[in-house]
Amino acid sequence: MSYRLTEWYEVPPDRKLNVTDAGILDALQRDGRLSYAEIGAVVGMSGPSAHERVKKLEARGIIRGYMASVDPVSVGLGVLAFMWVTQAPGTIADDLAGDFATIPEVEACHRIAGEGDYLLKIRASDTGDLERLVRIVQGTRHVYRTETDVVFSTPFERRPLPTRPTEKPPRSDPATEA
Repeated sequence: MSYRLTEWYEVPPDRKLNVTDAGILDALQRDGRLSYAEIGAVVGMSGPSAHERVKKLEARGIIRGYMASVDPVSVGLGVLAFMWVTQAPGTIADDLAGDFATIPEVEACHRIAGEGDYLLKIRASDTGDLERLVRIVQGTRHVYRTETDVVFSTPFERRPLPTRPTEKPPRSDPATEA
């Protein structure tokens, strides 16, 4: 049996994107403050039509929100670390994400496969503050082991997601083409 890899992949029907939707998402990821007229100009439609398409993308949950990107150093959180958390044996049925969500300096929590069970992205003011946060996570119920990696620098992050269409274009009929 042979498999052919293509750029198309299966997504739920309510999440399929056509070329216009993908263009709108690409434009908004690069600048979330674009006007509907500017979005329309990017994808070749009127401002009101772009507004309608954006509202539909929001209603479908594809656009999940808009937010300001804040410089962590400017708010006193210049130390970035990733913490691998392993849950205690026999407690894997207990989800710890809610516990980690109560720690404001935990910027992101991912359930993972591999050595650990969770990967936390943590912001701290300095190494002393990071140590305090490590101790808080280690003291969380059902945490068995942690490993922390401190970031020296971040060449890039929060890049726009690739937004290729997931809806196959209609096939052309060779009999009607001349």
